[in-house]
Amino acid sequence: AAGAALAQALQANAESRLRELFLDRTGLGPAAGAGLAALLRSSRSLEELELSRNPQLGEGLGAALSEAPWANTESKLRELHLNGTGLGPAAGAGLAELLRSSRSLEKLYLNDNPQLGEGLGAALSEAPWANTESKLRELHL
Repeated sequence: AAGAALAQALQANAESRLRELFLDRTGLGPAAGAGLAALLRSSRSLEELELSRNPQLGEGLGAALSEAPWANTESKLRELHLNGTGLGPAAGAGLAELLRSSRSLEKLYLNDNPQLGEGLGAALSEAPWANTESKLRELHL
């Protein structure tokens, strides 16, 4: 509940100057996923989001990623850390959309999510590399 409330508060203040948000190892659960997706959809200042080592985020975060928060053309998100967040196969579609549409992301960390498996394989095979505006330099699997 705390993670969802935090994300909603940040999302409500779209003019926030917050550039980095580190929530690693904070015990965030599935309910925080929707709020975090809303934050990604609306933020115009956030450059780095660290969610690693919150294994309970899992399917809540996976579902949120598939809701395509990547349509935010004003996003400045450069680094997204999702190591050990319990992402499963359902997150693949959202990750594919992220890779296809992001104009700012430079580093994506997905290590220690063994359940991604085929979902990630499908995401990578859907030719996200056709994004000519991509700035992605590092993809950590």
